[in-house]
Amino acid sequence: MSYPLVVFDASTLILLAKIELLPLVAERVAAVVTPQVELEATRQQPRWDAKAIRVLIERRRISVRKADLMLTRRLAEDFRLEMGEASTLAFAKTQGGMAATDDGVAIKACKLVGVPFVTALHVLLQAAERRVVDRSMALVKLEQLQKVGRYHPRILEEAMACLMKGGPAS
Repeated sequence: MSYPLVVFDASTLILLAKIELLPLVAERVAAVVTPQVELEATRQQPRWDAKAIRVLIERRRISVRKADLMLTRRLAEDFRLEMGEASTLAFAKTQGGMAATDDGVAIKACKLVGVPFVTALHVLLQAAERRVVDRSMALVKLEQLQKVGRYHPRILEEAMACLMKGGPAS
């Protein structure tokens, strides 16, 4: 069985860990992080979300792979991205994967260079649509995302409406 390649940056990785959705996602996709993202997401070892990410990496549920350094540097310079976001985008671009990012500048860069992307909110909505989590659990996780994420209230309202209808994710 082939799983879609999803390359995570630290923002989305941490958000999904905080709402306890990351292990379920890692079971259903070929999850990859770059060494820069691994360091950024796990350097705060006392935090439980950093420890949860470290465990998934150690159990090889999330792979750590290097991105093309020249492309990473060029993307970082062209779009004023941090190295974690730039390496995520570079790896997704060269390997035909999808970037998972909640960074606004990285999202714009994905659009400009033609890399498909998802945010933690998209992942949650897709998990509910595919019944990986039931609607009541998805609503709880949406509330958690509202607390830990930086989403515009309109986007959160649309996500809530989507979950309440049980309709497809946007």
